[in-house]
Amino acid sequence: MITIGVTGGIGSGKSVVSRILLTLGIPVYDSDSRAKWLNDHSPVVRQALTDLIGSDLYENDILRRDRLAAAIFSSGDLLEQVNGIIHPEVKKDFCQWRSECESDLCAIESAILFSSGFNSLCDTVIRVDAPEKIRQERAMARDGSSAETMRQRMLSQEREQSLAKAGADHTVLNAPPHLLVPQVVRIIETVRTKRPNPPDRL
Repeated sequence: MITIGVTGGIGSGKSVVSRILLTLGIPVYDSDSRAKWLNDHSPVVRQALTDLIGSDLYENDILRRDRLAAAIFSSGDLLEQVNGIIHPEVKKDFCQWRSECESDLCAIESAILFSSGFNSLCDTVIRVDAPEKIRQERAMARDGSSAETMRQRMLSQEREQSLAKAGADHTVLNAPPHLLVPQVVRIIETVRTKRPNPPDRL
């Protein structure tokens, strides 16, 4: 099975690309939503986070994300430790999910594909991009955030975006006059064409 990574900054449209892949019959693992689910339901994650931060991090068996964010904000070293707890569990969850897929291709969508190390699970990576102004406008319209809040969020993603630009195999432009669907279809056709032939069976 060939695994495709899909990444891009806020407002780039990586989720739109994932929906296109789904219409092409390619199953997509949403690492962000699965990470949130694991934060609430994985006993491994819960135990490690409460050991690290405190038992009041969970309320009614649900992670208090505001308390986690406040703890991370107050300590510069804590984010790396939290990621060191969550990312390995997401990788395990993805590998289990992938093992159950019956398609010849599958995909993983992640805004932090490279900094998390999830790119090591991929055979090829698609980076979704758009001009910064368009990305900001899209994200503000979607989240209702202020321009300054969105600017700060985009600044926080600069390292990941540099890694993605350097490491991605394909880039799709999600802004006029570029049409998104034909770009994605061409990439999938290329990926399938370059797929190695299975070994001869004796």
